[in-house]
Amino acid sequence: MVLGLSRQKRKPRHLRLRVESCVNTILDLNERLGDGKIKREIVEQFKTLKESIRDMTDESVDERDIDRIEEATNRLLEEIRISHGDDWSDFSQEGFTH
Repeated sequence: MVLGLSRQKRKPRHLRLRVESCVNTILDLNERLGDGKIKREIVEQFKTLKESIRDMTDESVDERDIDRIEEATNRLLEEIRISHGDDWSDFSQEGFTH
């Protein structure tokens, strides 16, 4: 039973790490690409999400929400790949994959 409880406690932290990964990927990429390459509204939403993560309780993490954030991150990354074409290879080699 102790093992089951340990897994339950780790799951929300794992979910938070997934959100942090998405946020950090987009914000880091925004810095690398330069101002204006990612819409300001999107960057602001990810900055707000980053601030919210700090106040997030483990109990408030919902995996479905995390899935939606990951999907949005992957769609944005795909749009950036398409718009940057050959230039994207420089970023993907530096670890900008999600």
